[in-house]
Amino acid sequence: MPNNKNKIKYSGFSLVEVLIVMFIAAIVFTTFYTTATLGTKYIIESKNRLGAVAFLNEKVEISRNLKYDDVGIEGGVPSGKLIEQEDVSANGRVYHVRSSVQYIDDPLDGEFPADIIPNDYKIAKVTVSWKGTDGTDQEISSVLRFVPPGLEASAGGAPLAINVKGGDGEAVKQSQVHIVNTTVVPALNFTVQTDDVGHIMLPSAPESMGGYQITVSKNGYETVATQNSPALDYKNDEYIPIYTHGTVLLGALNMYDYIQDKLSKIIIKTTDYQNLPIGDIAFAIDGGKVLGLDAVNANVYNLHEAGVTDVGTGQKEYSNVSPGNYVVAMTANAQYDFVDYLPNLSSIAVAPGTDFVYEVKLADKNINGIMVNVSDSVENLPIVDAKVSLKDDSGVDIFVQKPVSVNGVMYYPDSANPLSAGSYTLKVEATNYTTQEVTVNINELTKVEVKLVVSI
Repeated sequence: MPNNKNKIKYSGFSLVEVLIVMFIAAIVFTTFYTTATLGTKYIIESKNRLGAVAFLNEKVEISRNLKYDDVGIEGGVPSGKLIEQEDVSANGRVYHVRSSVQYIDDPLDGEFPADIIPNDYKIAKVTVSWKGTDGTDQEISSVLRFVPPGLEASAGGAPLAINVKGGDGEAVKQSQVHIVNTTVVPALNFTVQTDDVGHIMLPSAPESMGGYQITVSKNGYETVATQNSPALDYKNDEYIPIYTHGTVLLGALNMYDYIQDKLSKIIIKTTDYQNLPIGDIAFAIDGGKVLGLDAVNANVYNLHEAGVTDVGTGQKEYSNVSPGNYVVAMTANAQYDFVDYLPNLSSIAVAPGTDFVYEVKLADKNINGIMVNVSDSVENLPIVDAKVSLKDDSGVDIFVQKPVSVNGVMYYPDSANPLSAGSYTLKVEATNYTTQEVTVNINELTKVEVKLVVSI
C-alpha cells in the first residue's frame, strides 16, 4: 500500500516577487508624481500667460483709443501719453509692461531727404514679460500700426539715425539705446531698441545742440555712453571724448555710429617656475575701450586700476571688461623678480567675448638660480634663437642648449631642484653670432647680461 503522508503547503511571496511588486509600485508612483508635477506646472504657466494676455489686451485697447497725436511715449519721440515701462501684478505674479512707439518713413512715397515729411505713420509695440515657473524669461507682444487722419503733416524736428555695430563691423541687434535730453520741451527720457541691422531711425527728433545724452547697453556687451566735452579722466585731467553728446540740426540727417563689443574677462596670474601660485603680487592695469584723447593725443581708456593677486590662487580676475589693448605694469617686489618680463611693462590684446589669461613667472631672489638675458651687441635687441648651456665647476652639464624666450630670456631652475651656490661655466650661442663662454658665480638669484657679436 502506498505510504500517504501529510503534505504541508506553504503559501506567501518569495523575495523576488516582493521586489517585483515594489519595483512596479515605484514606477507607478514616479509616473503619477511626474505627471502631477508637470500638470501643475502647465496649469500655473497657463494661468500666468492668461494674466499676461489680459494686461497686453488692456494696454492695446488703451493705445487704440488714443488720438493719433497722443500715440507716443511720455518723454519720448514721438511724445505721447503712453508709459514706457511699468510693473503690474496679478495672481501673485509681477509683470513688466514695455511700450514703444516709432515714426515710420514709408519708402513708397520716398525717404528723407527726398521725402520732406518722413513721419508717415506710427508703429507701436507693447510687450509683457514675466518670470516662468522654471525661472526663465517669458514674454508676449503685440504690434500696432497707427495712420494719421488724412494726409500726414510734419511733426517738426529732423531725422536722428543711430547705428550700433561691433568692432568687426557686424551689426549689434536688439541693443538698448537710452536717450535723454533736458534741453528740449518736453524733456526726453526714453529707450529704443536697435533692429536686426543695428539701426534706429527717429524721423522727427527735436532740434538740439549737443543736448542728446545717448547710452547704448546690452546684456553681455560693453556699455557705450556719450560724454561732455571736455571730459575728466581718473586723474581729473581733461580729455576730448570720442563720443560727445548728440546734436540734431533741422534740414539734415543727423547720424551717429557707436562701436559696442562683447565683454571679455582678464585673469592676471602669478606663478613660480613649478607653476605653483604666488599671491600678494601687486600690479597696475590700464586699457580697454578708448574713451578719447588727452592733451598730448594719448589714448584715455575706460579701465585703470591697481590690483593684487590672491594669496591662495595667485590670480586676480577682471570680469566684464571691454576688449582692447591693455598694459600690465608689475610693481617691484622685495622677494621676487619677474622672469621674462622686460621691461616691467607689457601690452596685451584682448579680443571681444574671450577669456585672456596673462601669466607672469616669478623667481625667488633667495633661491640659487640664473636668469640670462641675450641681446645683440649693437642693436640691443633680443636674439630669439639663442641657446644657453651651463656646466658646473667639475665640467658636468647642468643643461645643454636651453632656448631663450621671444624676449631673449632664459631662467633656471625649471624644476623642484635648485642650483647649488658656486662657480659655473655659461655658454651662449646663436646663428650668425660668435659663441661666448663666461664664468658665473651663482649665489641666490643671479642675473647675467650677454651681448653677442655678429660673426664675420
